[in-house]
Amino acid sequence: MKIVSITDSEFDKFSLNHKYHSYYQTSAYAKVMSNFGLSSLYLGFYDNDNLVGATMILSKIVMFGFKYGYAPRGMLIDYDNYSQVLELTKDLKAYLLKEKYIFLKIDPLIVINKYDKKGNKLYTNPNLDNILTTMKDTGFFHCGYNNLFESIKPRWNSYLNLEDNITNIYNHFDKQVRNKIRKALKYGVTAYKDNSKIDDIYPFIEKDNTYSINYYYQLRKEFKDNIEVYVAKLNTEDFVNGSRSLYEKELEYNDYLNNIISRNSYKGKNIHEIINKKMESDKILVTYKNYMVNASDLLKDYPDGLIIGGAIVIKDNDTVHLLIDGFNQNYSKLCPLFLLRWQIIKDYCNEKYKLLDMNAISGIFDKKNNPYWGLNEVKFSYNTTGYEYIGEFNLITNSAMYALYKNIQAKDSFKDIKK
Repeated sequence: MKIVSITDSEFDKFSLNHKYHSYYQTSAYAKVMSNFGLSSLYLGFYDNDNLVGATMILSKIVMFGFKYGYAPRGMLIDYDNYSQVLELTKDLKAYLLKEKYIFLKIDPLIVINKYDKKGNKLYTNPNLDNILTTMKDTGFFHCGYNNLFESIKPRWNSYLNLEDNITNIYNHFDKQVRNKIRKALKYGVTAYKDNSKIDDIYPFIEKDNTYSINYYYQLRKEFKDNIEVYVAKLNTEDFVNGSRSLYEKELEYNDYLNNIISRNSYKGKNIHEIINKKMESDKILVTYKNYMVNASDLLKDYPDGLIIGGAIVIKDNDTVHLLIDGFNQNYSKLCPLFLLRWQIIKDYCNEKYKLLDMNAISGIFDKKNNPYWGLNEVKFSYNTTGYEYIGEFNLITNSAMYALYKNIQAKDSFKDIKK
């Protein structure tokens, strides 16, 4: 197997049509990461004169001039071809050793199982055992089947099928999702694209140990037309009118219940049920009244509206990837995220896209034992399918330096890069 350095354009051309293609395995992503201290290497794997595989490797010097290599969602090879992978790995190991790599980590997009929201298997990869045997025999060490978020990239993701018509997609959402979409609309929330609004939405997506705003600037620069920024905006005038309308409607219902209860001649068997409904209506009226007060104040302060949420997506081949979304916690009851996701789904349904990647979930389907149960519950409420990937593999190229590195570095340094 001949392993050579190839150009970024040669790599992108090969990657785009590969079975295991990912936007992580592109020169655009490599250029993004170059702003955060990572070098990139594009390798082509030739069998005679045929390019049979390729990979983009990110690297950083970790000690004494030696490097840690990571091929995000790579390598792009035929994992079912035992002899080819065996020869390729042997030559790759020698190549990387010469280039002072301690080891290479990969996490290819090989799906091993698909699940519904209850944890029932919908699909199992029939070639899994053969692939694992191939990887073991060629020198790759499997890092295990983590079910939470220990790996660099998520091992579990949720996907929504975009090939159905939009009405069926909407009707298969859980009832609470549909209710929250309608609620956001009633209160004057709108969702739309505006790639100039990274600064405005960043406070809602900023979290501990996550990416800096510069990371998203670089994504926008390198992915160009394939990245979209979505904004959830509260129309404060509509918020006032919507709050007033809901209050008046509930007040009318409350008066109706009150009249029933106050009639001395009423002897219905369900009087206790009517009283309970009246008490619940009283609570709703207080909520709506508070909404009206808040809405009036917001209209004075923000007559042109207020951005209360945002999301960023990358379009890649037939898949739209929801990278991140977030909202202003002060307006959680207005459900901006539900409307944002619905707008994204509407924009890409019935186009060339087949899937919406709604990002990470955990691999535990038992509520009692899953600390991220709420995350899973939300993702699956959109009628998504859970994809389980094969996980991470390490190819050790310098055993002595690797042992020293592991003694010094307790965890993978790529995962801890602050961007």
